[in-house]
Amino acid sequence: MNFLSKLAKGEYSLPMTFWVYGTLYQMLIGVIMIATIYFGIASIDTTGIDYTQPDKAKIIDEVVERMHFGYLLAILFEILFLLIYTIIVTIGLWKSASNRDGWFWSAIVKLMIAGSLLYYLYGLLVSYNII
Repeated sequence: MNFLSKLAKGEYSLPMTFWVYGTLYQMLIGVIMIATIYFGIASIDTTGIDYTQPDKAKIIDEVVERMHFGYLLAILFEILFLLIYTIIVTIGLWKSASNRDGWFWSAIVKLMIAGSLLYYLYGLLVSYNII
């Protein structure tokens, strides 16, 4: 936990936080998630699923129903872990950018974080038909 604490406090350098902890680690977590989903889907019996029906949500529901509970639990855990880790990395990036000498890369990282937050907020508002 010392690693996550130092990361959240911005005690690592900005390049290390951005490229290693923010990019590389999240890509590795994504690969693990994709592998879990792949093996979870590969483990089910897909006979009888009508992939030609227009309602894709029904197809997804049927695939999820047939998937082993352990895979569903693993996928849920991985999503939760990625969400928490992303929040910690984002806080760490902001603080690491604040600790950095020089304004250019600090400003770029903070603009990227602010833009990402606005983008996700906009997507959330649109998906719930608020705007």
